Amino acid sequence: MLEKTAIGLFCGCGGMDLGAEKAGFKILDAFDTDKDAIKTYNHNLTGKARLVDILQLKHSTLPKNVDLVVGGPPCQGFSTAGTKRLNDPRNQLWKTYLDVLKTVRPKGFILENVPGFLKKAFPSFCKALDVELSNSYIVESKNIYTQFYGVPQRRYRTIVIGVRRDCLSFVPWPKPETREFGNERKRHPALISILEALQDLGPANPVIDLGGEAEGVDHVFLPLEAKHYEISKHIPNGCSLKNIPEQALPAPYKGRERKGNPGWFWYYRKPFTDLPARTVLASLGPTFSQILAPDIWVERANDEWKWQPVNHEKYIDSQGLYTTPVSPRRLTVRECARLQTFPDDFYIFGNIRARYRQIGNAVPVEFSRRLALAFSMALDGNFAPVSSAQLPLEFV
Repeated sequence: MLEKTAIGLFCGCGGMDLGAEKAGFKILDAFDTDKDAIKTYNHNLTGKARLVDILQLKHSTLPKNVDLVVGGPPCQGFSTAGTKRLNDPRNQLWKTYLDVLKTVRPKGFILENVPGFLKKAFPSFCKALDVELSNSYIVESKNIYTQFYGVPQRRYRTIVIGVRRDCLSFVPWPKPETREFGNERKRHPALISILEALQDLGPANPVIDLGGEAEGVDHVFLPLEAKHYEISKHIPNGCSLKNIPEQALPAPYKGRERKGNPGWFWYYRKPFTDLPARTVLASLGPTFSQILAPDIWVERANDEWKWQPVNHEKYIDSQGLYTTPVSPRRLTVRECARLQTFPDDFYIFGNIRARYRQIGNAVPVEFSRRLALAFSMALDGNFAPVSSAQLPLEFV
C-alpha cells in the first residue's frame, strides 16, 4: 500500500502535522513565518517545514499528487479572545489556503479555526471553492469540543473537512468518546480530567531567565505579576472573579452588576481538577481563565506524584473571602503541552513566552490524529460513518 502524503499550511510548531504523521501520513512540505515554531517543528517531526511567508510562496514548488492538506489560517481576527478587527489582514488568509488547494488539488483537506470563522469567512470560502474548483469537493463543517476526542481540554473549534468527489462520496468524521454535550460542569468517565493529565509531572517551578531557553527544562511557569497574584489568591478551584465578595473586588470591578452574564465573571477562572482543562491560549494574560493552574498540594507517595486539591471551604474568612494556602501560578509550558496532547519528548524552542505562544496556537495532536486517521481509513474503504443517533442517549 502506498504511503499517504500531506502538506501543512500555517503549520506553527506542528500540532496538526504531528497528528497527521501519527495517523500514517508523510508530510512532504510545511510552511510558517514563526522562526521559533519552525525550529521546534523541524526538531520533532519527520517532515520538515520551511520558514516561508505563504503569501510569497511559489506554488510551482509545491508537491503534486498530495492526499491531504492540513492547517488553520491565523484566527486572531475571528477569535473572541483576539482583536476582532474586521480589517485584520489575517482574516483573508483563507484565500491563500484556497489558492494552495487549487494548485495541489488534494484528495482531501482539513481546516481548523475558531467558531467565528463559520460566520465571517466560511460562506465565502465555500462559494469560492465551488467556483474555482468546479464543485469538485464535498465540504462539511462542525463546531467541536476536543474533550470528546481524547484531549484533556475543553477546546471549542471549527473544523472544515473537504473531500474530492472522485475519491469519496462522504466526509469522514471521527467518532467521539461519547455523544457531545454542552454542559461544561458535567463529568463523564470517558473524558480526561486535568488531574489525570498532569498530576504525575510533580512540582512546578518559576522560570529564572525570562529571555533564555532553559535548555531541557519546560515544567516551568512565568510568574504572575503582583496585581494578578493578589487577585488569583482569592479564586477557589472552579471559580472566578464573581466569587470574590463585593468589598474585596479589585477597583475595576467594584459596583458592577452581578446578574445576567457579564464577561468579567469569567476572569481569573481556575479549573476544576476533576474536569478537562479550559482552552490553552497563546496569550499569557491571567485575566483569561485558561492560564491559571488549580490550587493543589503536590505530594509524593509510592514513587508517584499525586495532586491533592485544596478544600477551599477551610480557607474562607468571616467576610466570605477565600485565600489560598498555596502559591497561585500560571500553568507551566509542559502542562500546556500535555493539555494539547504533545508527547513529553516534544522539545520546544525559544524563550518562555515563545514556547507558551507556540503551544497555545497549536491544534491538539490527538484530535488532529483522529481527524487524519478517519480520512485515511475512508480512502482505504475501512471507515463506517457513525451518526450521532447511534451514540447512547444517556450521553446527551
